[in-house]
Amino acid sequence: MIALVVVVVAPLLAGGLSLVVHRSAWLHRINLASMGALVTAEVVITQIVLRTGSVTALDQLVYLDALSTFILFIIGVVGLACSLYMRSYMDEQVARGMIAPGRLNLFFFLFHMFLLAMVVATIANSVGVQWVAIEATTLATTFLIAFWRRRESLEAGWKYLILCSVGISLALFGVVLLYYSSLHVLSDAGQGLNVTELLPVADRLNPQVLKLAFIFILVGYGTKVGLVPMHSWLPDAYTEAPAPVVAMLAGVLEVVAAYAILRVRMIVDHAVPFAFAGGLLALLGVASLVTAAFFILIQHNYKRLFAYSSIEHMGIAMIGFGVGGPLGTFGGLFHLLNHALAKSMAFFASGNIHRRFHTVEIGKVQGVAMAQPWTAMALMISGLALSALPPFSAFASELQIVTALASQGVPGMELAGTTGMVTVALSDQFSRIALVSVFLVSAVLSFGGLLYRITGMVWGIPPEGIVRGEIWTLGHLPIILLAGALVGLSMFLPQPLQQLLIQATTILVVQ
Repeated sequence: MIALVVVVVAPLLAGGLSLVVHRSAWLHRINLASMGALVTAEVVITQIVLRTGSVTALDQLVYLDALSTFILFIIGVVGLACSLYMRSYMDEQVARGMIAPGRLNLFFFLFHMFLLAMVVATIANSVGVQWVAIEATTLATTFLIAFWRRRESLEAGWKYLILCSVGISLALFGVVLLYYSSLHVLSDAGQGLNVTELLPVADRLNPQVLKLAFIFILVGYGTKVGLVPMHSWLPDAYTEAPAPVVAMLAGVLEVVAAYAILRVRMIVDHAVPFAFAGGLLALLGVASLVTAAFFILIQHNYKRLFAYSSIEHMGIAMIGFGVGGPLGTFGGLFHLLNHALAKSMAFFASGNIHRRFHTVEIGKVQGVAMAQPWTAMALMISGLALSALPPFSAFASELQIVTALASQGVPGMELAGTTGMVTVALSDQFSRIALVSVFLVSAVLSFGGLLYRITGMVWGIPPEGIVRGEIWTLGHLPIILLAGALVGLSMFLPQPLQQLLIQATTILVVQ
């Protein structure tokens, strides 16, 4: 399967070439050519998966279904947008002396290795190989977060490395427990971590071991997602990393880590009641949503503002997966896509503002509409989209999630006793009302805090010494494309994408 080889070889080859090529123009050409090949291959893979249902290749090392193909789609879209944005962003950093020309190829090498690790984590059939790939993202992104070599960036990179390494170690213990459970059922120990082998026999695995394995994996990969209370690395890392790197962290790495949780959850749901995994996902989702909402209200740093917005939106997606059912699951998957588009756009805007105003303090930034009209448009559109206001597609996905929450509730999260039929019914109704109320209040707080900060930056008169006007560059193209996607997807889902989402939802919903 040529397309499958391309999605792995393209970033690998681009990373290797980046080590030996030192001219900026050629580094950008290699980058764009690699991303173009990757996106083209993903389109071909999507067509094959939609036609056949799933694909297993390379002696069962690779497994692709609608769910993994959907995640590949997000990787391709955000990766291509970052590649387009990097042309003007990185060249300006070199021109300003922020990056030595000799270190630019190192940045591209690390970027492509980061991309390769996420692709491997998505297409791997083995949960063990997936763990190795996600650990590889930690190694690549640590150096990218600390790329500026400032004290603050080095501290953020070190904090990220320590916390995510602890998290990934916990996830490894969960993978070991999963393997231990499979040894008692599968005759071939070499296939004991393959999803294609585990799913057919999932109902025969030890449920108690699976419960423990899922808890460790949820906490471990939840650290990468940025779920509360494992989120403390995220605001610092998002503040200090280069803008294209932050866009990939928020728009792609969080999604890939969530995908890893969902893969294991598929196995667990066949062996233990749905309420177990669903309740844990919803619990962490609600905790993330509520915590982020309050931190958004008190932020004075616009990069940290968007960092806490990431925690909020990943919490919302987890609530959708926790509620489950066709509507909640579809809404959770759709929200992952909407968040990836809006958040990458927000960090592109943040990168442009930082380059012009040389500060991350909200109080020192105003008049962006006069100083940088294209960037102001991007900031407002991304802010409105992240606030889930119509006509943006995040409104549709959040509406689906809150509707599922109101109609179904979260299994296993009743707030009252269960001594009788009437008590159970009242308990279920009360829990749904309480959870929906918490969801809506947190969403309103986030909406108010986010828009208050953003509008204060956009309007007004720029500080003295700030150049007014913005020259069109290639870096503005992804902003326009992402804005169009955020509006267009709320009104029309292209047939292949809609079919992919429906099939991925079917895979995740336990029959």
